[in-house]
Amino acid sequence: MESNGRFGQTQLTVIDAAVSRIERREARKRELEAEQLLDFAAAMEAAVGRGIGAGDERELAYRSLRLELATALRESERTVDRLLTTAYLAQQDFPATLAALKRGEIALSHLRVVTDEGAPLETGQPAIDNPRRAAYEREVLVIAREETPARLRPIARRLAAAHAESTVAQRHEQAMKRRGVRVVDCDNGMADLVASLSAEDAYAIRDRIAQLAKRAVEGGRLDTRVGAPERLAPSDAGRADTANGEAVNRDAVNGDVVSQQQQQAKRSRDELRADIFRDLLLCRESEETAEREQVKAHIQVVIPAHGAAELMGYGPIDSLTASRLAGGADAWERIRVNDDGGIVSVDRYRPSQHMKRLLAARDLHCRAPGCRVPASRCDIDHTIDAAHGGPTSTANLAHLCRGHHTLKHHSDWTVSQQGNGEMRWTSPTGREYLDRPASRVRFRRPEAEEASRPSRT
Repeated sequence: MESNGRFGQTQLTVIDAAVSRIERREARKRELEAEQLLDFAAAMEAAVGRGIGAGDERELAYRSLRLELATALRESERTVDRLLTTAYLAQQDFPATLAALKRGEIALSHLRVVTDEGAPLETGQPAIDNPRRAAYEREVLVIAREETPARLRPIARRLAAAHAESTVAQRHEQAMKRRGVRVVDCDNGMADLVASLSAEDAYAIRDRIAQLAKRAVEGGRLDTRVGAPERLAPSDAGRADTANGEAVNRDAVNGDVVSQQQQQAKRSRDELRADIFRDLLLCRESEETAEREQVKAHIQVVIPAHGAAELMGYGPIDSLTASRLAGGADAWERIRVNDDGGIVSVDRYRPSQHMKRLLAARDLHCRAPGCRVPASRCDIDHTIDAAHGGPTSTANLAHLCRGHHTLKHHSDWTVSQQGNGEMRWTSPTGREYLDRPASRVRFRRPEAEEASRPSRT
């Protein structure tokens, strides 16, 4: 059946019934996953629980249990190891999250985010750890019920940092001592160059390379036609010819003579970025790096009214780093938000229209449910088309990635804005999904929100 992006009534009936069955089975699956985690935790408690063995004896007992479960499930011991750890942490430290999974309110992947990012809250002092964990869990569950695991992770990391005993600055200082560069040998004459850097430096480097690559694409130095080959086939035993004084290679597949210029044009985007990275570090002159002095890195820092500052795309950073970045006005963007997550002000390294700045600060990424494509790579879309009378205002504009922008206009999905930047997406089957602005989700205070709600009588 061809729908051409829009569904007929027969298709909608089938799809609606299928989605309903999927929703019911997903709820049951989550309940079973919670029960299975309880069984994993019970097995682990029986094997290596408090007061059972010590040292090597406990290690052997754990490895024996891990092998038993891996064999029973026909899974790798590595997979079972993660399940055991998740189950134990969920039962011992995050029981409310486990209960939410059993009720179907969150998925197992949400639970893993909560337990993974809650790790810094463990110091071995129950009297201190337990209240902090409970406060973290209470706040993070509010977000987990609303957001996808991918969107939840940076928020959970920030909430955990706010409750951790050691400060973000202390952990960053310790981590910075481990920075370095190493080479990992790979097959076929390749190697991975791995640099451990501060997050703001790593993100700034990536952004600068991406900007240079984008200029190369716009300048026609990369073959971006639909169906164009991503990479050139290997040359035939390295054979090279010369034509008109230009070095050329023969395509091993069809014997065509391909110049170095043509080879460069057939690079994929990843190949192009890798070449720019190499040329910048080795100080090589190339077409792609010719404009390097004009291209500045752009990173975005959010400074909320409470808690740690956040480097967008990464997570919490310490206040000293945020202050240092504030001094580099040509390479950063600062967003101030209040307790409700509302945007107070935006300062950017390059002047632009106030409305675009406000939208980028509010949305941070594509506003389709669950999508995390950064706002810098999205289109600014009129929720109600301008051609249909939709105003050009922040109440009618939002960032959508190209894929979801196309879907909005050429399928049966409908979108409306509810005020405060909230967007209501209605699926072809009539199901509604509310997407709240990332700034309001990440930087609001859940306890303040609860206190502001009218009491129920």
